[in-house]
Amino acid sequence: MIDHGHFWRMSTFITFKANTSMNRLFQKILIAFQGLAFWIENNLVSVVPFWCIRRICHRMMGMSIGQGSQLNMKTYLMGPGRFSVGKYSHINPGCLIDYRGGVDIGDSVSISHRVMIVSGGHDVQSGNFSEAHAPIKIGNHVWIGVGATVLKGVEIGEGAVVAAGAVVTKDVPPFTIVGGVPAKKIGDRVRELDYRCYTTNIFM
Repeated sequence: MIDHGHFWRMSTFITFKANTSMNRLFQKILIAFQGLAFWIENNLVSVVPFWCIRRICHRMMGMSIGQGSQLNMKTYLMGPGRFSVGKYSHINPGCLIDYRGGVDIGDSVSISHRVMIVSGGHDVQSGNFSEAHAPIKIGNHVWIGVGATVLKGVEIGEGAVVAAGAVVTKDVPPFTIVGGVPAKKIGDRVRELDYRCYTTNIFM
């Protein structure tokens, strides 16, 4: 007597194995494609001396770049994830932006040379070194000084200033100036801010 249930179980197992294999293959292809895309971004696109061309490439990769905003040459980008920049914000050369956990930058934000914004990472308590990402949000009119580092899960409030070389590990209240490692409050900023971080130099 034929055990139809046995054949059904076997066919289901074979289909599951096939689907699992296909999923793994698809994941490997996707990872390889993402790796290629970011190699092209960081080794070819980032050195193109025309911002308008680089902006087209960034938008093709799913980034949201607002009117008048500019990512200068040799900005190193790590994804995939959510990366948005508001209007009239300026990211200077040599910055590293890891947006695997998500990075949202507001309007009229000035990010100085060699700043690192790192929303990705690993769980230090994980036995298998699992990934642990958290979003970073940077408010309008924020100024981040040369060589500063902003770590995952941090929110920098409107008008705040991060001093050069600071390492930001906790939220920064609006209109607060922070500095040091780890960054702590060192002053307050005026609240009447009315400017745009905008450059007409298309070759940066």
